[in-house]
Amino acid sequence: MLYADPDSPVPKAASSARRLPLRREVFIASLVLGGLAALIALFVSLSSSEDSTEPRTQISAAGWLTPATADAGERPYAPADNRSASAPDSTQEPAAKYAPPDQPETSSTVTAGGLVKSGTVQSNTPVIKSLTNLGLSMGQAHALITALDGIYDFRRSRPGQMFEVRLDPKTEKPTYFRYEVSLTEVYEVVQQNNSFKGRRKQIRTQKKARRYGGTIASSLYKALVELHAHPSLAGRIVDVLSNQVDFYKEQRPGDTFRVLVEEESLKGEFLGYGPVLALEYNGTKSGRKRFFRFETATTDAVYYNEKAISQPKTAISIPLHYTRISSPFGRRYHPVLKRRLLHNGVDFAAPHGTPVWACQEGTVVTADRRGANGNLVIINHDENLVSYYAHLQRFARGIKRNVKVRERQVIGYVGSTGRSTGAHLHFGLKKGAKFIDPLKYRIQPGRPAPRKYRNQVKTMIAKNAATLDKIPIRSATAPLEKAPDDKTEVLGLEDLE
Repeated sequence: MLYADPDSPVPKAASSARRLPLRREVFIASLVLGGLAALIALFVSLSSSEDSTEPRTQISAAGWLTPATADAGERPYAPADNRSASAPDSTQEPAAKYAPPDQPETSSTVTAGGLVKSGTVQSNTPVIKSLTNLGLSMGQAHALITALDGIYDFRRSRPGQMFEVRLDPKTEKPTYFRYEVSLTEVYEVVQQNNSFKGRRKQIRTQKKARRYGGTIASSLYKALVELHAHPSLAGRIVDVLSNQVDFYKEQRPGDTFRVLVEEESLKGEFLGYGPVLALEYNGTKSGRKRFFRFETATTDAVYYNEKAISQPKTAISIPLHYTRISSPFGRRYHPVLKRRLLHNGVDFAAPHGTPVWACQEGTVVTADRRGANGNLVIINHDENLVSYYAHLQRFARGIKRNVKVRERQVIGYVGSTGRSTGAHLHFGLKKGAKFIDPLKYRIQPGRPAPRKYRNQVKTMIAKNAATLDKIPIRSATAPLEKAPDDKTEVLGLEDLE
């Protein structure tokens, strides 16, 4: 396009003659652009209407109950097919898995008590909007939600969570509202006179003791999967033995284990494991270890050995339930930089989304993205102690600079951000100006059971020891593998002094 010099004089007649073709050009251009806009709008409308007919995926129980134990693309837990092996012990049947079919966004059902409408929360759609999509007025939807003020915060709602509304058959006004955060976290709103009252519904779960005994071919994690146990049990076993068995250096193919653990379920659906009640690990390098859990209504749980001596423990908490130690403290081969470096912490391998907690009470000094460390949390503790948590998938709600945290408070979730070769937590501990081995920090020796509980402890040990003795140890179905070599993943706190 040519632009006229605004300072040059233009004759009046010539000016009018130039405007006519210019107006025609503008008019034609407007018609063309308008047509294109109409075509684009039609295409978007057709696309959205097609999408709306797609069934909506419902999140699994595992996704509800453990803050994202898996990424969106991670496959749900499915035990290995073990039909070729000998029949397992009756206490080792596979736990029921929750895998509901896909459901549309909303549905309606006519019952004897009236019309029931249900739906699922959609991405980027407030719950109040989902309720009005069922046909409720904005006032009715607002009344149901406000009835749960102070009981449930709908800002915590996640896509896939289910809800239902029951309507009076005569007036078609809502009389009942149910919102399911998870299988065990359900909220209700009931009509009382002319108002609504909200409450959290008490869900009764079933708990029972489960028994597992097996042989390690390559890892404890895989051995448990072969037994149809949920892999999360590996973290609980390792947590009990964290100061007794170095699962990085001492675990060997052919080691055996027995475990008695509490399992929680709901109507046959596996929810998770409770505490390990009794445990035996018999290793080529570590020797035979046995521990038994004891607690009372007024005392914390303690693990005792067969002689009623408490398990040695450190002054800090191991910050997560992990499946294995993928790299210990010390000089190690770096798989990315391809050279030996000082690994200034311990790497704990765990699934994406595994909760990570503070090892001790303290104050957050950093919760930010830090280069090769990815998402990093740094916490200051008493006695000039600082802890580091690197490669997090994300931070827990409210974790930011200057926030005070208590011991075992969740601060983030396992990920693979930064310079990382897989999902794990790098946990570092600094005393003064020097990094130290977190697994060797201030280990307190075991002590005899308190005199007032000694007889109870000994009785419990005798009972559970007899139970362990009766658990059959299944042979490994896969060939025993060689011990891992030196070149496993090792990623420390990068670029930090």
